[in-house]
Amino acid sequence: MPLQTSPIDGTPMRTIRRYGIEIDICPTTGGVWLDRGELEKLIEIIREDAVQEIPSRSRLRRDDDDFEEEGSSRKGRMDRKSRLLDLFDF
Repeated sequence: MPLQTSPIDGTPMRTIRRYGIEIDICPTTGGVWLDRGELEKLIEIIREDAVQEIPSRSRLRRDDDDFEEEGSSRKGRMDRKSRLLDLFDF
């Protein structure tokens, strides 16, 4: 159940829902609250994203003084936005 008012300053909370996670946000202070079970869902998203990163990290090769992934550029990795960053982009 979402919070109705911010415990910090009493202003009405704003609720957003992303990736099945409901986040209550205080619009004035930026405080973030998660309901029961939401932290576990957030941890699972982080784990899933980390598992997807492992194979690409294992294909590192040495190029002169610089390390790069085979078949990929650093720019490509930086362009991909993680679900965690997307979740808290409000």
